[in-house]
Amino acid sequence: MKIIELELKTHKLAEMQRFYTEQIGFPLEHHTQHSFTVRIGETKLSFIREEGEAIPYYHFAMNIPENQIVEAKEWLHRRIGTVVDAMPIEYLGIQAEANIAYFKGTDAHAIYFEDPSGNLVEFISRHRMTNTSKKPFDSSSILNISEIGFPLQNTVPKAIEFLSSRINVTPYIGDGKSFQMLGDEHGMFILGNIEIGWYPTLKIPEIHPIRMTVLHNRFDEFQLPGYPYDIQTVATLP
Repeated sequence: MKIIELELKTHKLAEMQRFYTEQIGFPLEHHTQHSFTVRIGETKLSFIREEGEAIPYYHFAMNIPENQIVEAKEWLHRRIGTVVDAMPIEYLGIQAEANIAYFKGTDAHAIYFEDPSGNLVEFISRHRMTNTSKKPFDSSSILNISEIGFPLQNTVPKAIEFLSSRINVTPYIGDGKSFQMLGDEHGMFILGNIEIGWYPTLKIPEIHPIRMTVLHNRFDEFQLPGYPYDIQTVATLP
């Protein structure tokens, strides 16, 4: 699965635009008084101003070259000053050293940071992918958004069944009951019960609107039943 567009809400629109364009360095594709869009490799990421009293936050991940996690961490330190502490959780197969996590089950290293809205953002090097790079790491090295978290209210099995019926996705890692990664290394839904905190902060997720477009073999539009998660599929890139 390839995520080609992702749209999220924010209560700090101006700060978020400065962060993603000036500090991280993503190209600005579009902006209005109520939204902005940046280009992250193959994915467009948009933030829409939250007009109500909600304080939305999300978890999403970006693929980077499989050989550049250390370089990416050093680059992040120069750009934003810090990364989130990562800790080992042996029973989950998670190792950690120098705030770089290693996931045995997926053979991937990851680092994490938070943006001004409190989103938990992940750079992930997936060693099963052949995307090694010799170019010095910068914002243009980031390949795409490859994960988006869908917090759920004890409906992980139903979500797996529904999404698998509408998109060509299969279970990747998870127990299929309280947590499931659904998709592949290019793109996946992270389905988890709402009481399970996102690694590594363990901050409890909340349900906030998500709109996204994924590449599929036909056009379709649907919403995950019971949630403000809207998905569009397209057969060709816009």
